Amino acid sequence: MKDFAIKINSFFSRIARYLVFSAFVVGAISIALIIINLFAGVFVSLSFYMLFYVVATLALTTLIALYNSHKLFAPINKPLIMRLERERIERARLNNRNKRNNKKVS
Repeated sequence: MKDFAIKINSFFSRIARYLVFSAFVVGAISIALIIINLFAGVFVSLSFYMLFYVVATLALTTLIALYNSHKLFAPINKPLIMRLERERIERARLNNRNKRNNKKVS
């Protein structure tokens, strides 16, 4: 159960990170678009830019999450990652030792 809670927590932490990153990127793009349209003489309502901002942020967040889907449920906590990696290595070592000990000597 604890492992499940860690996976869910890391999922939401990563999605929140992706959302914040997307918001900054799309915000910069929106501001650039507003400035370019002002110089080009295109006048569009502010609600268009807000709609663009929301839709593009959600789309970029979804795309980043899909791109990094292989590590969405991986723990973010570095000490926990290191401990899990040590446990994985130790299990591999034990398996290798067991394989060597179980070989028949000819």
